[in-house]
Amino acid sequence: MAVVESLKNVDAQQRRLAVARQFGTFTQAYSTAVQLGLEHFWYQDAYLAYRRKWGVTCALADPVGPPEQHAPLLQEFTRQFRSICFWQISHSTAEVLEQLGFWINEMGCDTRLELADYNFGGKKKERLRHATNWLGKHNYEVREGTFADDVSADTIRSLSEKWFTSRRSKRAVYFYNRPPVYEDEPDVRKFFLYSPEGDPVAFVYFDPIFKDGQVIGHSPSIKRRLPEAPMRSEEGIMKVAIEHFQRDGIQRVMLGLSPLAGIKNRDFRANPIIHFTWSRGLNAWWLNRYFYNLAGHADFKRRFDGIEEQTYYASDCLFNDIRIIASLRMAGAL
Repeated sequence: MAVVESLKNVDAQQRRLAVARQFGTFTQAYSTAVQLGLEHFWYQDAYLAYRRKWGVTCALADPVGPPEQHAPLLQEFTRQFRSICFWQISHSTAEVLEQLGFWINEMGCDTRLELADYNFGGKKKERLRHATNWLGKHNYEVREGTFADDVSADTIRSLSEKWFTSRRSKRAVYFYNRPPVYEDEPDVRKFFLYSPEGDPVAFVYFDPIFKDGQVIGHSPSIKRRLPEAPMRSEEGIMKVAIEHFQRDGIQRVMLGLSPLAGIKNRDFRANPIIHFTWSRGLNAWWLNRYFYNLAGHADFKRRFDGIEEQTYYASDCLFNDIRIIASLRMAGAL
């Protein structure tokens, strides 16, 4: 029975990946297809990823599938489930949900780099250039690699575990982030920073972004570094990886969510309670000091001088305490 169930899971994932390769044009699309622990709601040839906690249904990102099927999928999903909230959705999905009676609140921006004319010149990108120069001067090297040929899975697992023990929060956050996989994955590109002694000290996984069966972009999904690794590690890896993608003809890089950054709430009917709290969260000293460095996270991504695009949170009730707390507990953030 266990073997049969495992085969069913593989077949289900392959079905989701086939759809994602055609329509997975946004940052979280690959994660919705492969992340363990997610459930999937299907309507014809489109699916929506979600998880449930305390009776709350938490949907992750946009539907994946033919665009004409998104609205009927969302209509059927909201008919079948109660106490729903949607996280990190796009403007187009927010438009559909607003018509269905949902409040729509900005929850932070994603940053897009169009690689055809992108370069690392200019004042804003000075720290990125400096990071690469510093690493090279001190005999660190960034290389793309695979577990099959270049690096040991046990070594990278150990690196990840040491990173985790050095974090302020000891909780692993899922749902919003997919957990690391210590094996090669189709279309996922992995870059490692090696010390002067030749040992991996940091890494970044880049998930694929698809359109019409082709990889058109990548997004950094998993980042880890040893506590003793240089502070410039991530900047150096990112710069080298972006230059690799440019040479390979990749169209764009999405840097991922900067939570609570750039919130204005001018386009939709926003929940006033959420707007009051979230619009002040980015610069709340206590939140940045004791929970998560939101301001530093947003500042890091702004160094790349990309195009910021808002993402949205949606729910159909005024008071969201239970829904938000349930979502954060389900994801391991509380």
